[in-house]
Amino acid sequence: FNSNQLIGILAILFVLLVTLLSSQGINGITKISSFGGAFMIGMNAIFIIASLVTIIANKGVTAQPIHGISSFIESPNPAFKTPIAIISFVVYAIFAYGGMENLGGVTDSMKNPAKTFPRGLVIGSLLTIGSYVLMILMTGFSVNYNHVIAKSSVNLGNVTYVVFNQLGYQLGVSLGLSHATNIFLGVLFTRMIALAGLMGMLGAMFLLVYSPIKSFIMGANPELWPKKIVTLNKHGMSAYAMWIQAIFVSCIIFLVAFGGSAAASFYQILTDMVNVSTCAPYIFLVGAFPFFQKKDIPHDFVVFKNHFWTNVLVIFVEIIVCLGIIFTCIQPIIEHDFQTAFWTAFGPVFFGIVAWIFYNHASKKITK
Repeated sequence: FNSNQLIGILAILFVLLVTLLSSQGINGITKISSFGGAFMIGMNAIFIIASLVTIIANKGVTAQPIHGISSFIESPNPAFKTPIAIISFVVYAIFAYGGMENLGGVTDSMKNPAKTFPRGLVIGSLLTIGSYVLMILMTGFSVNYNHVIAKSSVNLGNVTYVVFNQLGYQLGVSLGLSHATNIFLGVLFTRMIALAGLMGMLGAMFLLVYSPIKSFIMGANPELWPKKIVTLNKHGMSAYAMWIQAIFVSCIIFLVAFGGSAAASFYQILTDMVNVSTCAPYIFLVGAFPFFQKKDIPHDFVVFKNHFWTNVLVIFVEIIVCLGIIFTCIQPIIEHDFQTAFWTAFGPVFFGIVAWIFYNHASKKITK
């Protein structure tokens, strides 16, 4: 196997293992998710501290040159120069908040969700925005885009490790350490972010495997689904539905991994597929929210109380999400990268058609 195929096989095994462990109950999911999240926050703190030490030791000289205000507005990445490419980046930003939406599916497992859930959303939003903006800015303290990132060997799969390796190395250089020590720091930072990424994604995967199933299957009319899918195992989990999900995901990973793409294309396709597939359901979830509020359904707690501003916010979010998804699919077509365009749109379109056929069939069956 080449590297992409090997990673694809490992990813499939990982999906199957996470599904197996997740089907054992919610307690394990919450513990692993909390530990993984704490690990990633710790690495963010290390990145910020190391970057500050580096820029102070270098007396304010940044690795990425600053040429006026344009350096803070224009991306050094030529792939994000056009308006369409910039708008397509919205799905990357939205994906950063994907875990918050999935947390909504497990509020019944929280202590005092009326207070803890809104508070968690606010704190999480501020931390996410703050860390993204601050860390993107601080990356320029130790990393020069053209010299470090704009290489054929750097792709979306390894860019994080490249950045942390360079940070560790430049930290040592700025402190006047030996060449061997600088290399050691680079390797150490790379290993640390790799471990943090593993723990963070492990926690996210456990939640992502379970939460959508709980929301869309356990939260729907049970008559729409085959009895076996809505049947819970002894741990209170819809294990059968989770395994069907795992098989579908594994098949898609296999097709992409063995599709013959180069490394950069491989990771670009996977990233776009994940981002678009994650954002697509928000179109319906966000659009349905005002109508849900008007329903005569008991609400344990209400965060958005003003209907006018709720509608304004919903319309604004819908426009942003739709434009982001549309331009993410259009951008590869403009660049004549039809393989990436196909796989990017494949998930939402295919599963949308499957869902529509399934829902119509189930509705007719219930009517009869």
